[in-house]
Amino acid sequence: MASEPQYLPPSPEPAPLSPLPVEKPVQPRRRMGILGIIVISALVGALAGSAATILLAPRFIKVTPAGNAVVAPGAAITNTLTEESAVINVADQDGKAVVEIKTTISSPDMFIQQEQHGIGSGFIVRSDGYIVTNNHVVENARQLQVILRDGAKKFDARVIGTSPEDDVAVIKVDAHAQNLPALSWGDSGALKVGQLAIAIGSPLGQQNSVTKGVISALHRFISIPNPTTGQVENILNAIQTDAQINPGNSGGPLLNSAGQVIGVNFAIEQAYAGPGLGFALDGNAARDIANQLIQTGHVNRPFLGVTYNQLDETAAAANGLVVGAVVTAITPGSPADRAGIKIHDVITKVNDQAIDDTHPLKDVLRQYAPGTKVSVTISRGGKTQTLQVTLGTHP
Repeated sequence: MASEPQYLPPSPEPAPLSPLPVEKPVQPRRRMGILGIIVISALVGALAGSAATILLAPRFIKVTPAGNAVVAPGAAITNTLTEESAVINVADQDGKAVVEIKTTISSPDMFIQQEQHGIGSGFIVRSDGYIVTNNHVVENARQLQVILRDGAKKFDARVIGTSPEDDVAVIKVDAHAQNLPALSWGDSGALKVGQLAIAIGSPLGQQNSVTKGVISALHRFISIPNPTTGQVENILNAIQTDAQINPGNSGGPLLNSAGQVIGVNFAIEQAYAGPGLGFALDGNAARDIANQLIQTGHVNRPFLGVTYNQLDETAAAANGLVVGAVVTAITPGSPADRAGIKIHDVITKVNDQAIDDTHPLKDVLRQYAPGTKVSVTISRGGKTQTLQVTLGTHP
């Protein structure tokens, strides 16, 4: 059910030189620091005490793909470009803009003052020091340190803004004279299943590690329980990949063969045996959120006031409904309530944009500023009607 979606992120990973117990004496505030990862294997469990990658339920962790064909949106494909050369080029050139993020988190226990340390990843998006990462990497951290690939340059960083609902954060280092290398964004809307994908980050504290895989699936719906608050974080439109991702990869980029960012690694689903599944936040959505955070320090999110389940063709047919977002709850007094939207209505369009797997309601609404008047098409009792709704500001 989506008030806006549910999956479990990977957990923060312990800093390399600190003791490596399976569990910290005191549990971190939010998702075990950086990537609250739940790991089945004893070895990974020992290493992931407070790492930066979040796990989903007994199996999920937040953190990224490869294939034989090289297909990069916006990147010219030539007969001379091989998968191997593409990965080498991306690792060499674009890896310069991927950073390791070390965090220090104070224990919430008022009687035992302890510090916990975590390691996550991030990537520079502007040469003057703006860095994109996951919210769960930096959440509750009282100190942030950013380390560039060569390890020679280390900077203290500060948080510019976060969007916990989207698991995106922007931090900044003061490096105006450094002319830092920066990554550019690709178009995640042009992704194809099976195309090459490359993940770079600091898994298990191993800085600037490169893995490759393929885009395994698109438009995944993931629900991530927060063990601290009991609330569920719903991520729509996630990218699934088979690129190897581990605690510490969270916040790092998922790149195409042209070295453009197409996703932000944030979760893994731990398998009982063998490698698990990797997930990345949709690059286009992460880019828009990051730009808002850089410009204003917060996300100006429109508010409709519905909780819903996204219906694909299979689910719609099984329930005798149409493809769209079926409303399961309405906030009293919200724009949806005032416009006459009711429980069990299926929202099929916002203006001229159809609501489907490729265009979830949450992502479509994100395009509009609060106060915008939109036409919402609904299916009710087999009949279609259009309502006028003025979007509010998200609480």
